[in-house]
Amino acid sequence: MNRSNSSASSARIATFFLLTYAITWACWLPVVTGVVPPSSRLISLLWIAGVFAPSFVSLALTAQEQGNAGARALLGRAVQWDVGARWYAFAVLYMVAIKLAVALIHRLALGSWPRFGNERPLIVLVAIALSTPVQFGEEAGWRGYALPRLAARIGFGGASLLLGLLWACWHLPQFFLPRADTYHQSFPIWAVEVTAVSVAMAWLYTR
Repeated sequence: MNRSNSSASSARIATFFLLTYAITWACWLPVVTGVVPPSSRLISLLWIAGVFAPSFVSLALTAQEQGNAGARALLGRAVQWDVGARWYAFAVLYMVAIKLAVALIHRLALGSWPRFGNERPLIVLVAIALSTPVQFGEEAGWRGYALPRLAARIGFGGASLLLGLLWACWHLPQFFLPRADTYHQSFPIWAVEVTAVSVAMAWLYTR
């Protein structure tokens, strides 16, 4: 990659992160600060718009760089299903295995099990079914657009760590929203968790 192409690539990556943060936080901060009343119907719309900002930005930048065909190709990867069964197994079982391992360590170290959720299995399954399409609102940007471009600059290992930190910080307004499940959690500890997940997802992405 020559110097001019390298500079252009760095500028595009920086543009992606700046626009993603700006759009998402412009949607979320009015909700967090109470500018939009808690009873307003705008809250859900603003929150969803913020969640989808990474994808909106990535599609716009891809269309600018590669035309509409490139944007369609990026979207098409969301339904790329023809991969080995072992990768589906990893994607499904990775978080389950980590959480069970942590619970076991907690039990061995403190003599008691950590608090588990009280949700019924059916509710959990419905939540997964509903949240999976919404998750694409993030992933077309983070893993679809940013990861390969960062990896081309610093390798997949460094890219997965840097992207994990940026991904975690992007969620920061959620720690000030009383109704969010991250409210009153430790952000540094949560950021370490998210960065670790980013490394695992980057590893899965490369395969």
